[in-house]
Amino acid sequence: MPIIGDSLAARYRLDALIGSGGFATVFRARDLRLERDVAVKVLLANHATDPVTAARFDREARVLAAVGHPNVVAVHDVHPGDPETGEEPFLVMELCDGGSLADRLAASVNGAIQPDELVPILVDVAAGLAALHAIGIVHRDLKPSNILLSDGRARIADLGIAIGGPSELTAVGTTIGTLAYLAPEQLAGEPASPASDVHALGIVAFLGLTGTPPRPGGSVTEVVAASILPVPLVSAVQPGLGSAFDAAIAGALAADSSRRPSAADLGTMLASALERRRARPGSLAPVWRAPVPVVGDDAATLVDVALPRYGDPTGEDAATPHRDGRLVAVAGVLLAALLLGLVGYLLLGFDGSGGGESPSAAGASASASVTTPPTAGPPSPSAASTAPSPAPTVSADAYGDARAASDEMRAAIEVARGPGGLKGREVKDLESSLSRFDRALEKHDPTTARDEADTLATQIVKLVREGAVDAQAGVQLGTAADRLVAAANALPG
Repeated sequence: MPIIGDSLAARYRLDALIGSGGFATVFRARDLRLERDVAVKVLLANHATDPVTAARFDREARVLAAVGHPNVVAVHDVHPGDPETGEEPFLVMELCDGGSLADRLAASVNGAIQPDELVPILVDVAAGLAALHAIGIVHRDLKPSNILLSDGRARIADLGIAIGGPSELTAVGTTIGTLAYLAPEQLAGEPASPASDVHALGIVAFLGLTGTPPRPGGSVTEVVAASILPVPLVSAVQPGLGSAFDAAIAGALAADSSRRPSAADLGTMLASALERRRARPGSLAPVWRAPVPVVGDDAATLVDVALPRYGDPTGEDAATPHRDGRLVAVAGVLLAALLLGLVGYLLLGFDGSGGGESPSAAGASASASVTTPPTAGPPSPSAASTAPSPAPTVSADAYGDARAASDEMRAAIEVARGPGGLKGREVKDLESSLSRFDRALEKHDPTTARDEADTLATQIVKLVREGAVDAQAGVQLGTAADRLVAAANALPG
């Protein structure tokens, strides 16, 4: 193994150690011919004679050379090594001297970094994955340590186990990658796909925003068992972030790989979510509470327990819209099959009639419809008769908030459609209601907008009750509908 100060191929002087893993060591080096700093990745001596490992090392060089994308580390040179002289194979790559995303997360206070810093990194990585997928390459081991930072740009690295189609370097039934970032289908022994990379990026995004992984980890058995559990919303783990990122990341982490967005679409969704958060940071406060475990005999029992009365077409309040300025949440149901039985997780909204804090109190900046001075207790009869009611304060951009809520609703519908999810007619009905809501906004017609928000929320309650969507999609749709109703109630007039 070469050491600091050695020159490889009489050209690359090794100046410092960057890092070392199970298969290779990476050095900071100086290209003496072109007079530039580079990164040199040297295969460890005990692997240099292993034909499979050597082939993977060679594959990495060819994949990197084939991509040629600004968000994938560029390879400058490759040397096959010389078994007779004991010289190990090495790659020469562009130097990313900003460290890795793993380094950045480790240096943060709570293992998370601000969206303004993280999301551009995620968008870069999504673009790099899209470029790999476009030429038939699946990374298979995306994680923070393989995301390198330099010159204000993120780059994907370490493509040693990347594949283009079925790999002759992997035995049938073998799972390769880092356990905590593997998608459920990989844990089940199925081949990796572009959707598996998207799932890994979703885990990176969840971890980077919240400081915690989306599912519990540990041993192989624990990770596999946890892979069937529903993933909480980002806003449930970090309420201060608001709900802007919920739909995008939940979509990336969908258990059904066919329902995940493409890498390019995920990048677009994350960028859009960041812009919405920047434009209205206070209006994106979450209105859903953390999951409450409920045990029942079947899904129908859980739904009956979980769903609020809001918009129930069969309930006593079916004809009574909730228009008193108090937010009414539409519930989604989280179901997970565990080894010893069926455990349901749900997110429960409130109908504002009492018993618990109203979501509009928890997320007053989200609705921004009325502001009232705090009171120490219930007013006396005399105070109630003499003190005038404070005048409502309407959000300066109530219609902008409503349009943002419409965008989130549309994204949630898109995530919920497809195999195992919403069917064509169901999607069309929801989109029709949403289109009428949008037209009402264009005409500044708050009454119609509220009617359509109520109608759409009622449709979603019905779809969740009927099992038309899985638990995770139900949560996304419910969150989006909750926000839509709040935004409609906040419209002036």
